Amino acid sequence: MLIPEGAIWVRFPRFVGDAAMQLPVLRLLRNMGQGPIVVWGPKAATSLLNQSDLADAVVPDAGRLSPWRMAALLRRHKAAASIHFPKSLRPALAAWLARVPLRIGVDESLAGRFNTHGGPFWKAEGPFLLRYHAVLKKAFPDAPPMPFADFDPGVKVAWPTEPYLCLMPGSLWPSKAWPTAQYRALLLKARAEGFQVAVLGSPAEASACDEVAGVEGLNLCGTTSLGEAAAWLRGAKVAIGNDSGLSHLAAACSTPVLALYGATDPGGSAPWGPRTAALMRPGVPCSPCFKRHCFVEGHPCLDGIAVDEVWNEAMKLLLS
Repeated sequence: MLIPEGAIWVRFPRFVGDAAMQLPVLRLLRNMGQGPIVVWGPKAATSLLNQSDLADAVVPDAGRLSPWRMAALLRRHKAAASIHFPKSLRPALAAWLARVPLRIGVDESLAGRFNTHGGPFWKAEGPFLLRYHAVLKKAFPDAPPMPFADFDPGVKVAWPTEPYLCLMPGSLWPSKAWPTAQYRALLLKARAEGFQVAVLGSPAEASACDEVAGVEGLNLCGTTSLGEAAAWLRGAKVAIGNDSGLSHLAAACSTPVLALYGATDPGGSAPWGPRTAALMRPGVPCSPCFKRHCFVEGHPCLDGIAVDEVWNEAMKLLLS
C-alpha cells in the first residue's frame, strides 16, 4: 500500500465504539478538504477503513508498538499532523518525538503536554463527539460543525429480501446489557410484525446471540468482519443494542439506532448519528453507576425496561 507523505495521521483506538466515534472526525476532515488522510492503529479497528473512501491509506499496527517505533513510522512518512483522541500517552509522545508540526489530542494520560492543540475529555461536558470537536476547533478555527459520519464500509453482503432489523445484545460490561430474554422476546415480536432480524456480535458474545436468535433469527454472531457488520447495519431499518460498540457503529452508518442505557450516561456516550435515541429508565437512584458489574439485586436500571417500550421507541425512530 502506498502511504502518502505529508498526510494527516489519525490514530484509531482498539475498541469498536471508540473507533466508530473517530469516523465523524474523518468525515469532518474530508468536508474541510484536509488530507491526505492516513488511519493507523490496531488491526481489528483499522480494518473498518480497508474499502472506505474516508482514508487514503490504512496502516495497521504490527503488534503493540512502542512510542519510539510509532515515532519512526511518522517520521519516515513525514506526517504533517497527528490527530490522536485515544486516552493514551503513546501516540501523543510519538508525534512529539517525530516532531510532527500539528499534534491534536485530549489531555488525559499525561498526553496534553505533548500536543500543540488539546483539551480535556473526561472533565468536559456534552456528547463525546462535541468534546473532540472542541479540540479540533483549536487547530482548525474555521471548522464547520461536527458532521455525522454517513459511513459506507464499501463491503457487499447478502441482505435479506424482506425488511430487517439488527439486534446487538452483547456488551463488554455486563452492567450495560439488557437481558437476553428480553432481546429474545423483542426478536419474536419483530418476526410477528413481518421483519427479519439479524443478530450481530463478537465471538465472545456467542452465548447471548444464540439465545436471542434461536431458529427464528439470522444469527451472524462471530461470522462477519467488522466491515461486513457495518454493511449489515447500514442496510437495516433500525438497530437496537446496548451502550456498545455496534450501537455506535450503526449510528456512524446513518442507521436509525435505539440504544438502551442504565449503567452509563447517554448525555455523553449516546450514538452520534442522524436518527438516534437513547432509552433509559427514569427514577432509578443508582443509575448511572459507571460500574462494570451491577451490585443491586434485580439490575433495575435495565431489567425494568419493557419489551413493548423498546419496540414502540424503535418504531418511532423507523417512521421518523
